[in-house]
Amino acid sequence: MHAHLTRAVSAACFLLLAAGSAHANEFLTQSRSDWFRYTSGSREVRSQITMESGGWRMWDQFAGLGATWVWSDPQTDEWVFVWNGRDAQPLGNLAGAAGQAYRIDLGGGNVGVVRVAEVGGRLTTAAGAFTNVTRVDLPAGSIWFSRGVGVVQWSERSSAGATTTWSLASALVGGRTYPAAAPAPTPTPTPTPAAAGLRAPVEHAPMESVLWACNDPYIVVDTYAGAWPGLASAGVLSEVIVDTNYVASQLRYEMAQRGVSLDRVEFMVVPLDSVWMRDFGPIVLKDAATGERVVADLDYFYNRPRDDAFPQAYATYRGWRRVRVPLSFEGGNFATDGRGRVMTTTGVLRFNRNKSRAQVEAELRKLGGDQVTFVEPLVEEGTTHIDMLAKVMTDGAALVSSYPSSHRQARVTNAAAATFEGLGYRVVRLEAARNWDEFASYTNSTIANGVALVPQYGDATRDRAARDAYQALGYRPVAVDSRLSIQYGGAIHCLSMQIPR
Repeated sequence: MHAHLTRAVSAACFLLLAAGSAHANEFLTQSRSDWFRYTSGSREVRSQITMESGGWRMWDQFAGLGATWVWSDPQTDEWVFVWNGRDAQPLGNLAGAAGQAYRIDLGGGNVGVVRVAEVGGRLTTAAGAFTNVTRVDLPAGSIWFSRGVGVVQWSERSSAGATTTWSLASALVGGRTYPAAAPAPTPTPTPTPAAAGLRAPVEHAPMESVLWACNDPYIVVDTYAGAWPGLASAGVLSEVIVDTNYVASQLRYEMAQRGVSLDRVEFMVVPLDSVWMRDFGPIVLKDAATGERVVADLDYFYNRPRDDAFPQAYATYRGWRRVRVPLSFEGGNFATDGRGRVMTTTGVLRFNRNKSRAQVEAELRKLGGDQVTFVEPLVEEGTTHIDMLAKVMTDGAALVSSYPSSHRQARVTNAAAATFEGLGYRVVRLEAARNWDEFASYTNSTIANGVALVPQYGDATRDRAARDAYQALGYRPVAVDSRLSIQYGGAIHCLSMQIPR
């Protein structure tokens, strides 16, 4: 799908540039911070951009078409295209003359003619009185666009002939609120996942895909070259989020140079700030009774807003419900047995000084943690993440790093081993490759469907011991070069996020 979308972007660019002089598109916002709220009787929906791919933007609700990719590039005129899953479909030039008509296929049998029916009209909704309104008639409804605002109304016609109209009730566009004094709408409270029976699956549960993030290939390309084929051999898809098509091209070139097949790799262009998918990516919860998957969305670094926005964008892309967990917390500091216990380090308390321990535990319960176990983080290790020293491997076994008794990390890791033993795990100790980097831990691995992506640090003896330990625990070890990424603060686990089936 993503490759088709990239080709469509190029085709749409050609069509749009041929249509007229270049100036900013004034009928659709380009900003992900803008939002729109529509009502129809007592019902309401919100609409906002969640992802971007060149001039394409994914709206979580676009004028009754649901989650839809829309073309509205700021460097072209007022042409608008939508993506039907296969091709770009025109809605027309919203600044052009009335009467434009095009054949359109919106998918699902919604095929017919789209027509720019009115230009320069007026429309009043609860959000205000709008002028310079363009109405576009679709095969089964209409959309009203107001210059400088966006979609101010749409109608939907059912197969039985009944028409439902959704009108703009409030919005924030370019820093301006509609109506003028309207406060931002209060989000509907989300039920606590624990009450809804949701839990984050354990990492050795069946996985569908693994997410990766790349805004700079330099520190990750060697890791990817080992990881992607290893996952592909287990039938696991690698979903690679890149911040530009140029980065995707760089990765394709580097993989081709290394002879790495991309048959089980998909690229998606979304704005990013870093490569640390484990920490900002979605923690996916599951309902054991229904199988529903739900995205848990935590707070990431304030100075990495694009990373922080990704879980919401991914939830919209997959059509999954999203649960907000207002906790400064990263996926690298999260481990679970999948049965109601969450393991983390006391670093989460350090980074949430505005909350009591009880309040932190209450937020962690939203991830399915009826009980929370804390261990100390490694000494002076900046992330404070548990994946730097411990990992749940099976329902009965855990890995914990080890250091010589004289090393400053020995007390912390020995205490963590005792804690996991107290929880009933058989603990396997793996000596860190400390001569390469003090924090070069073999617990910072990624497991999926029987394959273990095991970080390798160039220490032949310890690297081999780590692969042997994973094999003894029932995994097929795949060696992954992590010598560069660990110097930037993480290894293979930090760069990836599993998506459960």
